[in-house]
Amino acid sequence: MNLIDQINCLIESGPLGNEIENKNSNLLDVFKNQIAHHVGNCQEYKNWYENNAFKSYDKITSLEDVPFLPSAIFKHLSLKSDPENKKQIQSSGTTSNLKSKIFLDSNTSLNQTKSLTKILKFFLGKTKKPFFVVDVEPKFSKNTDGSIAARFAGMSGYLLASKSKTYLLEEGEHGRMELNKDALNQLIKASNTDNVVVIGYTYMIWQYLLNSNDQIDLLLGENTQLIHFGGWKKLNDIKVSKQNLLEKIQLILNLNSENVFDIYGFTEQLGTIYVAQGNEGCLVSDYSYVIVRDPITLEPVPDGTEGFLQFMSILPTSYPGFSILNDDLGMITERKIDNDGHEIIKFIVLSRLEKAESRGCGDTLPENFYI
Repeated sequence: MNLIDQINCLIESGPLGNEIENKNSNLLDVFKNQIAHHVGNCQEYKNWYENNAFKSYDKITSLEDVPFLPSAIFKHLSLKSDPENKKQIQSSGTTSNLKSKIFLDSNTSLNQTKSLTKILKFFLGKTKKPFFVVDVEPKFSKNTDGSIAARFAGMSGYLLASKSKTYLLEEGEHGRMELNKDALNQLIKASNTDNVVVIGYTYMIWQYLLNSNDQIDLLLGENTQLIHFGGWKKLNDIKVSKQNLLEKIQLILNLNSENVFDIYGFTEQLGTIYVAQGNEGCLVSDYSYVIVRDPITLEPVPDGTEGFLQFMSILPTSYPGFSILNDDLGMITERKIDNDGHEIIKFIVLSRLEKAESRGCGDTLPENFYI
C-alpha cells in the first residue's frame, strides 16, 4: 500500500477507532514512508537527513526513533516535497516577526479537512449544528488591517462542520467591535430549542462575550457547546487561567465544563488538532502521536515530566512537517487503555519558550541539526 492510501485508510478508521497495537504499528509504517517520501522529494530534507546520519528509515523500529525537525525551520526555509504546490499558508507570527511558511497541495489540503471534520464530529456529534461565531462577519467589516480576514482564515476549516453561521459581533462607532443584539437574541432563543455551538478565538470570547459591558441575560440552553482556540498568550498576559475561563463560562453562559472544548493546534501541522474537554488534557487522535523530550538531552521523558513537545502527524505530504519539535513545553497527563483496547493519551501545554530570535527549541539542538 502506498503512502497516500495508508493515510486515507487511517483517516477513515479514526479518529479513535484503532486498538493500540494496530494504531502504533500503522503510525510507524506511515512515518517511515513519510521519511522516504520527503527524502526523495525535498532536497533540503534529504541533505538534513543524511548529514545527521539518522537510521535508514526501514531500520526504524519505534515511534521514538522517528527524527524531528525544529518547528522554527519553517520560519527560515521554504520546504516543499511537491513542486506543484499551489497554496501557501503563513502562521500568525504573534510572538515574532518571522512567520512559518507551509506549502500545500490538493491532497494534503483535502486530508487536513477530512481529519479536522472527523475529530470535530467525534466531540460535537455527527449531526451538523448551527454555529454562532464570536466575531464580525468578514464581508461586512470595514477593517483594513487584515486581522479579521486572518482570523476567519484560521477558523474557516471549523465552520465547514456547521449547519448555519451567525456572527455575534458587529462594528460600531470608530470601527470598534461590539455585540450584535439581534444575533445574540437569536443565539439565546436557538440554544433553548436546538443544539447549537458557540465558536471563536479564546481571547475574543473572553473579551466580547464574557466581559461585555452590555447587561444582557446570556444564559444558554444546557446542551449548548462552546469551541475556543487560538492560543492563550493574550489571556496569560492578563493572568487569566483556564480555570478562570471555565468558571466565567459557567457563570455568564450557564455552560458546564464538559460542553467546553479548548482546541490546540498550529500552522506547521494544519488539520491535526488536539481537543481538551473542560479541564482535561488535550486528546491525541489516531492521526497523530505526541512525545515529550527532555529540554537538555532531547531524550523521551516519563509521563508527568515536563519537556519539549514533539508532534507527529500523518497528514503532511506536500512538505516535510510530519514530525516536529515545537517551542511549547508540556507533559503527558494521562495514558491508559480503554475497554475497547484504544490507547488514550492526553497532554497539557505548560508554557512557550520566548526567544529574541524565534528559534525556541532549536537553541537546544546542535548546529548541524538545522537544515
